[in-house]
Amino acid sequence: MQPYRLLGIVLALASLVLTSAARGNSPSGTLLICGGGKLPPVIYHKFHELAGGDDARLVVIPTAGEKEPDVESIVEAWRGRGFVSVQVLHTRDRELADTPEFAESLRQADAVWISGGQQSRLAKVYAGGPVERELQALVGRGGVIGGTSAGAAIQSRVMIASGNPDPKISTGFDLAPGVVIDQHFLVRNRVNRLLTALSQHPDKLGVGIDEGTAIEVHGNTATVLGESFAIVAKRSIDPPALSMESLSAGEKFELMDASAK
Repeated sequence: MQPYRLLGIVLALASLVLTSAARGNSPSGTLLICGGGKLPPVIYHKFHELAGGDDARLVVIPTAGEKEPDVESIVEAWRGRGFVSVQVLHTRDRELADTPEFAESLRQADAVWISGGQQSRLAKVYAGGPVERELQALVGRGGVIGGTSAGAAIQSRVMIASGNPDPKISTGFDLAPGVVIDQHFLVRNRVNRLLTALSQHPDKLGVGIDEGTAIEVHGNTATVLGESFAIVAKRSIDPPALSMESLSAGEKFELMDASAK
């Protein structure tokens, strides 16, 4: 067997072990899931804090964007937010993304930021591959993953890809088990599409996050940050019922425990 193929297999197995460990216990890391629009400084400050401060190693994934990313501008923007070490991870080539070597920067990262755009672009290239596995491993070892707009929607396995009020459901990253996420929630009037998604997946908790707002998820507890609201919705089949709750900055709610299902 060629040495580089053997190395790839070893790296992939190591990633699976880390991911399994994270699944077996409550992840020690954090998700910062943002609803898009202009984010207030408090959200960026929280991300910087969770990452570990100025010395944190940040990887930015801009693949959701329509255009090819301006790497220099991305790095400059994040250095302006306090990060010294910034790398950009991007490809449109699924074959390249599926190589263990492509995701190497994620193995060294303390934090990852997934930028906005169209979530299906992220899913097409990265879902189910080394990038998703390394993101899971990062949370398992105590890192932070932030994402806004498309970078928020991609974080739930049941992913709303497009459509309103009738959602097109696709497959995202399995970072936030037990939930389905919607973003730009109140500004773009997406209540009905989230409720429709829940009617198709009643075992999930629906979380709609408005612009300028985020939820900080640690274990099964989420805390709202920012300027607007997060809407939490839950359906049940027997008996048929729907509950919805609106939460603002500082308020907390519990995610559904996917491991108990």
